[in-house]
Amino acid sequence: MAYRLTQPEGNNRTVALLLDKLVDGSQNISMGLCVIDPKSQIPYHMHEKEEEAMYVLKGKGKAKIESAEYDLSEGSVIFIPPKMGHQIVNTANKELRFLFVYGPSGPEQSVKAKGKPEPFR
Repeated sequence: MAYRLTQPEGNNRTVALLLDKLVDGSQNISMGLCVIDPKSQIPYHMHEKEEEAMYVLKGKGKAKIESAEYDLSEGSVIFIPPKMGHQIVNTANKELRFLFVYGPSGPEQSVKAKGKPEPFR
């Protein structure tokens, strides 16, 4: 299932949950596909106990991790330890698409709580 998240501040994206703790029973990892709209972003946030890894499939953007900033493009890999603030920004006029994995699973549940369900595309 995919979930559409939109906010007036330009935090617009669609997230497809590919491995979901509550649906698939995974306790140690969860996985999804995130598509950030052109010139949009994921809000700055952190995970208390979860690690996060991302692999960029398509598009260009920036990863802001604490006070550092990194360019993103196809093939980029990002690792974010627990308790590190981070944000992903799509700097292009085309969508930014990446896979993400959380360990342990759990943060994907906030996507379900905040997003509007829609078919996976």
